Amino acid sequence: MPRTLFAIVVTAALLGAACSSGGSDDTSADSDNAATPDSAERGECDPIDPAACLLPWPNDRFTRPDPATDTGLRVDLPAEGTPANANGVAIAVDEWNRNDGFSPAAIGVTVVPEVDVEASQLPPVTDIGRSLDEDSTLVLFDVDAGERVPAWAELDSAATDPERTPLLIQPATALVEGHRHVVALRDLKRSDGTPIDPVADYEAALDDPDAQTAEIIDGLSDAGLDADEMTTAWSFTVSSSTSLSGRLRHMWDETESELGDGAPDFVVDSAEDVGPARVVSGSFDMPNYLTGDGSTGSVLNNEGDPDGIPERNGSMTADFTCTVPVAATGSEPVPTVLYGHGLLGSRSEVLDIGTVGAGAGVAFCALDWIGMSAADVPTVIEALGELTAFRTLPDRLQQGHLAWLMLGRLLASDSGFATDPAFQDETGTGVIDHDRLAFLGASQGGILGGAPSALTSDWTQTILAVPGIGYNLLLPRSIDFDEFAPLFEQNYADPLDRTIAREMMEMLWDRGENAGWAQHITSDTYDGATAKNVLLLEAFGDHQVANVSTEKLARTLGVPIRTPALADGRSTATEPFFGIDAIPELPYAGSGLIVWDFGTPAPPTANIPPREGEDPHGKLSDVPEALGLVVSFIGPDGQIIDVCDGGPCQTLP
Repeated sequence: MPRTLFAIVVTAALLGAACSSGGSDDTSADSDNAATPDSAERGECDPIDPAACLLPWPNDRFTRPDPATDTGLRVDLPAEGTPANANGVAIAVDEWNRNDGFSPAAIGVTVVPEVDVEASQLPPVTDIGRSLDEDSTLVLFDVDAGERVPAWAELDSAATDPERTPLLIQPATALVEGHRHVVALRDLKRSDGTPIDPVADYEAALDDPDAQTAEIIDGLSDAGLDADEMTTAWSFTVSSSTSLSGRLRHMWDETESELGDGAPDFVVDSAEDVGPARVVSGSFDMPNYLTGDGSTGSVLNNEGDPDGIPERNGSMTADFTCTVPVAATGSEPVPTVLYGHGLLGSRSEVLDIGTVGAGAGVAFCALDWIGMSAADVPTVIEALGELTAFRTLPDRLQQGHLAWLMLGRLLASDSGFATDPAFQDETGTGVIDHDRLAFLGASQGGILGGAPSALTSDWTQTILAVPGIGYNLLLPRSIDFDEFAPLFEQNYADPLDRTIAREMMEMLWDRGENAGWAQHITSDTYDGATAKNVLLLEAFGDHQVANVSTEKLARTLGVPIRTPALADGRSTATEPFFGIDAIPELPYAGSGLIVWDFGTPAPPTANIPPREGEDPHGKLSDVPEALGLVVSFIGPDGQIIDVCDGGPCQTLP
């Protein structure tokens, strides 16, 4: 969306929020309160961190036993403990309490007054490996796997009150689905070097342990730690795959079963030759799993199901735009790239890259990404004012992912687009190569694109350009949030509340972004889906999608990096790209991370956006070598090639 238009919309929303008379419990986003526990059964605050009810976060104190779930737990957030907006309306917990655990992208949050990160020798983002040292003052331990998880610690830069400044525990990879984890802090110090005493309520819990405290003690013991020597510690369980992805998997299973070997019904509204490309526009039918007509503001039609599995609610249409090389013939069919657009954009973004692609003999097809497209801007604004409404975004995103899966089927099936003259040559032969499909998501498309890629067998090559994982990690580090921040801050004025709110948002966002899907893209695939080769493209110093998030995605996917990734001295890290193996040799027929350096200064180490130098976020689209890299990756051999003459990939001023 153009920045000027977006600014106008946000300004109008701010004025509206200032005049608001308060929220209402009767909203579309709060329509399915059935099958959640009564308020008397809900969880209680954890006394070991009095700064806020929901601290420390995430926390199994905020769950209850439920043998019907894969983890044996059900999230049970305290009804009175969630952040309230400026009108005093707390976030309703009903949708969150459907989960059977916390986000695989969860950030640990606690308040330790007066703690100094450097004096405490907590591992910084520039030395993630320190967290795995035996004497690390931060330990994040996967109890079920029996191993430490690399992480770094930082204070929230947005905080203004030292007594309420969140200490953030940032895992360097997504946390394994369904696994229980323990967070422990020890030997913490103030800036003058004096030690910080253990948390009094933590010590009291150790003196008279209940079942939950006993689990913490046992988890610490498994990690080789003595609970009595910790400053504080807590445990939590990550949501299961069923809880994270079960809704969309059900939607696709039903849809794919109905399609069989066929394709959805579609219509072509126009086909016009523009230079080397034939621009084809039309629509196709798909099942509607949303309430009402499925338009912005709707939610999944799942009111009666405790796990949120939706029922079909008729049908709806999805509009597509494709660019097909005019010179393509049936005797030499062309590969096709499904192109996922950027932040709150539209399918029209495909026209520029599609024209370039047509000249290189590649077709492109795109959709509006339902849930986070231009049409959803009013809903985003509403949700930032009262976060109970936030579930509309991930709910509609899942309907959007279904549309991408169906678009892939239209391109892969003989009974799809190949049956229309717009996708045929003069002899009536289809010009799309059904066996050479790839997905390319850029920016927002690179953050969302893991979901459809994890579920399909219609493409095997996925390109995620300037991508990331976990909006809770991304938002404070992105200049894109500058235009959202005034509204968010007006409605949730306390920085600590905003930190907790982002964590709650991520628990639902998981269902629609890479965080909920990355563990099943390159391995451990879902039934009926093929493992993908994934090409990640990082712009060093990116102002919009933080490099730490791209690299966290690479670790989660197990994607190796092309080396040398950067010239000596460019990274501020002790061990650049910690935990990411090197690609053994090029050409390479597999997955890979490519870092491109445009001369932008290294990103800051705090959780703030990079602002120095020119933003390299969108520059890769103008680099011919990068286009060559993509063309090779989607080519017959599917290889990552060396386009940088053996040195770092650079386009310097």
